[in-house]
Amino acid sequence: MNSLRNFFITFLIALLVFGICAYFVTGFLNGSIRNLLSGNRPDETTSEVSEEVTTEPVEEENPILGLKGESFTILLIGTDYRPSLYNDYHPNLSSQYPTLHATKELIGYNGTLPAYPYRSVNADAVVMVCVNKEEQTIAYLPIPSNTLLNIGGVNTTIAELYYDKGLEYFVNKMSGITGVPVDYFALVSVEWLVGAVNIMGGVTYDVPCNMQYEDENTGLKINLRKGSQEIDGNKAAQLLAFNSYEDGNLSREKTALGFLQALALKMTNVANVNKAADVLTDLKKYVYTNVTAEDLANNLEMIFAYSKFKIASLEYPGSYFTRDEKQYFNPYINLAINKMSQYK
Repeated sequence: MNSLRNFFITFLIALLVFGICAYFVTGFLNGSIRNLLSGNRPDETTSEVSEEVTTEPVEEENPILGLKGESFTILLIGTDYRPSLYNDYHPNLSSQYPTLHATKELIGYNGTLPAYPYRSVNADAVVMVCVNKEEQTIAYLPIPSNTLLNIGGVNTTIAELYYDKGLEYFVNKMSGITGVPVDYFALVSVEWLVGAVNIMGGVTYDVPCNMQYEDENTGLKINLRKGSQEIDGNKAAQLLAFNSYEDGNLSREKTALGFLQALALKMTNVANVNKAADVLTDLKKYVYTNVTAEDLANNLEMIFAYSKFKIASLEYPGSYFTRDEKQYFNPYINLAINKMSQYK
């Protein structure tokens, strides 16, 4: 049990380094992180590939090349799977999640057109992380979940693609649209986040505005007041789902990242080690990955030397457009592949 717990503690630390902490260390918040979570977008705007190297080049000669480990890429996937809240998933989904190896069974077919009698599971956050030891760079490329792709003559979004085609196809497709071979992947659901917040005893957070929203179709209810308060798991889910900001300086992604930072800080506080260990013991329920204990052991020196790397914060090239009152992202795949070639 101790070895299992140590593995998951190490794994969460690695995820925090890749998926949360690095964004704050490198000043990623105001740039390409706006693609990490879905939110309101201006019509017909265009984003070109951009990068911001925020870590000054180290003066020491090749300090990274002597570290144990090799260059690698990891695809981080966040899903909206919440079986404790919703009971309208396909009866067999729990046995298939997260690989979704028999998606036709889950989706159901009505003649030649797919039908969705059950609640689907979306890939809400997708980030490709490329760690290049030789070039001493770590590149972060969020891929918008509303990216529109044509699969077999049918248009679908990246968010929908995961449920439609399954995890293996999804990972391979993300590799295809970036030109980056995926060595590792890690899939995390919002269910884990809610559970983590509850186990940690809540997180003190300054809610930026009053948040009220109700959706009768999904049963989603949001009712949070502005100001500093204790946020439990249920409130955390409300906080992260709210997306009706009247103040243009506020946004879903900024609020989410601020809250995740507060959670990460609490989990990494020495005073909360025992609670964090309890979170990690349960992590296997909500994180699915091909990263092994041996993989982590072989690459930990590089993972924890991230402050010595040059950090490249990238945006996937493409343009936003509106169709049928929904916003989509049109990807410039060839441009993305060309740009990512220097980081893989």
